[in-house]
Amino acid sequence: MPGPYETEGDASADVRDIYAAYHKRGVMAAKTLDRLTTVCAEHGVKLGEFDRDVLRWLARQKPERAQVIVGLVERATAGNGRSGTGPV
Repeated sequence: MPGPYETEGDASADVRDIYAAYHKRGVMAAKTLDRLTTVCAEHGVKLGEFDRDVLRWLARQKPERAQVIVGLVERATAGNGRSGTGPV
């Protein structure tokens, strides 16, 4: 389970794969967006269109910033029986 993160460097360890494999323009943002939407889907977070707009914006930032959100979703649903059980 990712996080909690104390520094950007802590989050960097969890996004090395994005930096290592995706150097083409736009591909890193696509991979980051996929990570964000996947974690939401896996944990039953229902997304509206504005939610998706915000995730698309976030995916264009540093991957470490998106990773914090991934970690928050995973930690928030850990051990509460919500993982994949329906909309939150």
